[in-house]
Amino acid sequence: MEAAARTNCVVVGAGALGLGFLGPELSADCRVTYLDVPAKADLLRHLHETGGYVFNETGLSMRAVEVRGVDGLCIQEAAAQEALTASDVVFTAVGEPNLPALAPLLAATASARPAARPLHVLCAENGVEIARGFRAAVERAAGRDLRGALLVGDTVMGRMCKVVTAPRAPLKPPAPGLDWAVVAEPFFGVPVEEHAMAGLRRAPAAIQPQAPARFHASEDVKMLSHNGLHATLACIGHLKGVELLSDLRGDPDTMELGRRVLVNEAGAALFRKHGPALGRNDYMNYCDSILRRVTCPVLADPVARGVRGIMRKLEPWERLVYSVRTVAAQGIEPTAFAMGLAAAVLVAQRTGETDLDFRAVLTEHCGFHPARDEALLRLIEGARGALPQATH
Repeated sequence: MEAAARTNCVVVGAGALGLGFLGPELSADCRVTYLDVPAKADLLRHLHETGGYVFNETGLSMRAVEVRGVDGLCIQEAAAQEALTASDVVFTAVGEPNLPALAPLLAATASARPAARPLHVLCAENGVEIARGFRAAVERAAGRDLRGALLVGDTVMGRMCKVVTAPRAPLKPPAPGLDWAVVAEPFFGVPVEEHAMAGLRRAPAAIQPQAPARFHASEDVKMLSHNGLHATLACIGHLKGVELLSDLRGDPDTMELGRRVLVNEAGAALFRKHGPALGRNDYMNYCDSILRRVTCPVLADPVARGVRGIMRKLEPWERLVYSVRTVAAQGIEPTAFAMGLAAAVLVAQRTGETDLDFRAVLTEHCGFHPARDEALLRLIEGARGALPQATH
């Protein structure tokens, strides 16, 4: 592609997702500029001076992959606002709790745009309805309704990525001298809400605009069958005292629980909820794939990563509570997801993330109502008794 025709993409967040997924996917036909905080100054300087970095791709084996055609800037620099002004598409990859801090910066960018050139923002954070909340925050920062000057959409991030501290060979850091590395699995394409791409003349090939029905199905597959499965296995693994999710491959009971999550509960509920928008064959093939990917020995995903910040993952619209409610809403008893949620509460208690008792976590933090949700509360409390005792 000629340089003059390349799309300008800004990625706010040079972490595992930004470097391990967005960079590799977008750099083939985009100019990619990373913005991040001063703590990432060494990496950002390397990106700016060399135009490239390295991440470690898993699969049948581990290999170092170089990504070229990128830049890096500290978000406080004047040049960062210039990069946003010149951008065609902005991805946020900072984690939902950090999004409000970006609102003033993007409000200034969108406010300065002519009506014929709106700011396209794609939110790469986990969760549902992230874009709607972020758009509201940007408009509050702007002090007005930005209307067509700002188009914000959600995405589905399907690639598993992680940061490894103090990496050992064969892992390579993104830049020489850094004491961390990015590991990511191969997985391609970024589904996005099609309205957020309206009017963009040069959409990157990796971006897959989807109509509302199809996108909501993709989003629910990610939330239940990827995030929900991952959290369930990680919490069970923590209680069993294993270090890596791949250690669970030799545990037939836990692997069967994973299959029940994917097929009996998530799959059955998603087919009822989304109907023809979700292809049965594609989903059933995905079930086999995601269980192998989550427990991939080459990825060596730590259980500790899966249970990190577990109270956040127990919030009402996060992966575990959302999965339980979605399955139950379709008339299916979420017994496997209830075990994952119960395990998460035990992990939160035993790691000191909460002082609340078991039921109080469910009612005061997860948002289950003592009367309206009594059947679900009994199911989750019953699942607690079937869980392994923590070994550490």
